Amino acid sequence: MKIKVNGIEMYYEKAGEGRPLVLVHGNSADHREFKDSIWLLRRHFTVYNVDSRCHGLSTKVDELHYTDMADDMVAFLDQLDLRDVVYFGHSDGAIIGLLTAMRTDRIGLLLAGSANMTPQGAAPWLVMGLKAVCKVVKDPKLIMMTREPNITASELSEIKTPTVVIAGSKDIVREEETRAIAEAVPGAKLRILDGESHTSYAITGSHLADIIMEEAGIKEPGAGGTVTKAQMKILKAAQQGEVDAVLMYEKLADAVEDAGDREAFLRLAGDEARHADVFGRYTGMTLKANPTKAIVIPLLYRTIGREKLYPVIAKGEYDAADKYKNIIADFPEAETVMNDETHHGDAVMGLLK
Repeated sequence: MKIKVNGIEMYYEKAGEGRPLVLVHGNSADHREFKDSIWLLRRHFTVYNVDSRCHGLSTKVDELHYTDMADDMVAFLDQLDLRDVVYFGHSDGAIIGLLTAMRTDRIGLLLAGSANMTPQGAAPWLVMGLKAVCKVVKDPKLIMMTREPNITASELSEIKTPTVVIAGSKDIVREEETRAIAEAVPGAKLRILDGESHTSYAITGSHLADIIMEEAGIKEPGAGGTVTKAQMKILKAAQQGEVDAVLMYEKLADAVEDAGDREAFLRLAGDEARHADVFGRYTGMTLKANPTKAIVIPLLYRTIGREKLYPVIAKGEYDAADKYKNIIADFPEAETVMNDETHHGDAVMGLLK
């Protein structure tokens, strides 16, 4: 969907139901940054996943400023009449969130992930590298990062919204910068995520969903409790199958000759990783892939060819979908996995057309 704000069209995707949750990506990314967490978040929120101006499917501009992007967000919230919003922004999205919170009271909880107050708040090597690139590539997104933001502690002190300031312990934003933001925003909570990088907590698996739900006071049922031993056995088998499929598709992508096939299999590998995370949420286990299929399937590709192999792979996807029909009554999120597996079978067969 698109909405007109401040002379541009802003693209966004809407899913789920509940308290409004707005997600805003980092520089040079788009709404797809959060794809591994959307499946879970939409169970608890009405999720508005936004492309900021000059990103994704939103209008491109010749000159870009964080203040304009914040004004866009204010207009977005106003036009859709969103109130008591949970806002998570990553990197650029977090900067936009801080500036937006200064301009509106529609945000009820601000989660600012890996923001900086000035360009110097990031690692020096990053700033130097960006300046060198911008001498050759005149990208307004990158140019903006070398000159902005320019947010003062005094401006941050004006924020009245409950705020959580987040960063990874291995972030490219300097930790002293993250702490300065948390200290400047009245009553802000600080979360330094041990072992996480600038992007890992936002884009890897559903870790981001866990963070957002925790800060919003939402508890997601996990393994144990209502999960019986028989159900646990089924869930573990499903998780193992998905983990194995990730490795299989990755190895198959390395083996195929057609570039389109390679891209498709890498995309399927990403989906299977997300599926494994769905079941892992219940089992509470981290499973290693059994390499058998990852060895056999590429070998079959070389010996019997894609025309004979791909229908076999597709059948495996369809069979998995049939198995998941039996558990969706107790585990509704498996329905998304089931539907994906059917689409996967169709996608693999579609490569032969």
